Amino acid sequence: MSHADATEDVTTRPPSGDVARTLRTLTIVHPVPAPPRVLANGERVVGRDPGPGGLSFDGSRRASRRHARLILAAGACAVADLGSRNGTALDGAPVGPLPTPVAPGAVLRFGDVLAVYDEIRLVPGFPRPVLEVGTSPARARAYALADRVAGTLLPVLIHGPTGAGKERLAQRIHDKSGRGGELVPVNCGAISGSLVASELFGHVRGAFSGANTKREGLFVAAARGTLFLDEIGELPLDLQPNLLRAIQENRIRPVGSDRDLPVDVRYVAATHRDLRRLETEGRFRGDLYARLAGLTIELPGLRERRAEVLHLFRIFLAEGAAGPMPPLSTAAAEALLLHDWPHNIRELKFAAARVQLFAAGLERIPVELLPDSVRAPDAAVAPRVEPAAPPPSARPGAPDAETLTALLQTHGGNVAQVARALGKHRQQVYRWLRAHGLDPAAFRPDEEADR
Repeated sequence: MSHADATEDVTTRPPSGDVARTLRTLTIVHPVPAPPRVLANGERVVGRDPGPGGLSFDGSRRASRRHARLILAAGACAVADLGSRNGTALDGAPVGPLPTPVAPGAVLRFGDVLAVYDEIRLVPGFPRPVLEVGTSPARARAYALADRVAGTLLPVLIHGPTGAGKERLAQRIHDKSGRGGELVPVNCGAISGSLVASELFGHVRGAFSGANTKREGLFVAAARGTLFLDEIGELPLDLQPNLLRAIQENRIRPVGSDRDLPVDVRYVAATHRDLRRLETEGRFRGDLYARLAGLTIELPGLRERRAEVLHLFRIFLAEGAAGPMPPLSTAAAEALLLHDWPHNIRELKFAAARVQLFAAGLERIPVELLPDSVRAPDAAVAPRVEPAAPPPSARPGAPDAETLTALLQTHGGNVAQVARALGKHRQQVYRWLRAHGLDPAAFRPDEEADR
């Protein structure tokens, strides 16, 4: 998508102002990735050469000059094909000339161009996301919050599914914090209950059977740095008071010791669980939750960050490769985008590693190289079905196929001119054409030259 096409209404920068609003974006991810473009209300033509105010594609060989329309109104987005030669698809299902609703996270295909439509809510006063190539609006929002809070001592709770990249976000917070110590991760769900206290707070020699030497513990290891409490929702209930005390007082007591030690630690916690629900069920202390959730950052999984999928896949594909990897075919790229990635980034890495085994020397990566689970359609992605066109005789005065054919021939397939000749809205004319199985593109004599 060419940056030269930016207008007052379509820009890569979120609008200024303090009024809460929904940010709606279209991100071209294949074949030439581009930053997310912010969309305002109105109608925009997309294609290789869409004209003034339109959104143009770079590097496309199969998109038409004026390929499709995007229609945006308050709280709604729709797409309609403009008689393109290679068609428009929404989440893998063909789209015709009638406007079809587009949901957030939807994957659009314009010939060989793939794009992702997203919506996020902007909160007044919160930092605005920086929209760059390879980022989704959801991740950009999470990173903007992380950057804002990094230089403070406010505890941060990162909430998101397993494999979404929570530790990477914690590392970013630490790196931008300016603290001289290290980021020390502890997986609260992987340590046995009897050893958690020793792991966190350390122990003195002889504190328990097998404690032959003194151990400092992870709190001390994170001195002047950041302690990353991963999977905090798995922390045993009986150990939560000890952690709460350490966070409240910045002091710890090693197992077996009768003295407290001061600690200088910044806390970042992460969980895929609903801690509020665990609190209601009596499995997580409310006062500990309040101490950890100074600022909660939501980091959704790849299913809600589809605009990142191909960018990350290309990075993983290149890691450790003996030479340059071929580009993705459109079919392979679309399959990657439509997969729900239930195991998130870890699953994407394995898919890239599999493709890397067989892709060397190919001109393009075919869809057949992808894992079976990725090639198979996801049940959770329901195809968009356009409303059935009314039968030709549904309304009095509807023209027959012969009349419509003659008008299309006279006006060279220009539906707008046919609509004016009939004194009807062009959407009504499109319905009649669909009902009679007439394709206006077939009546355009300069179709080859223009597309």
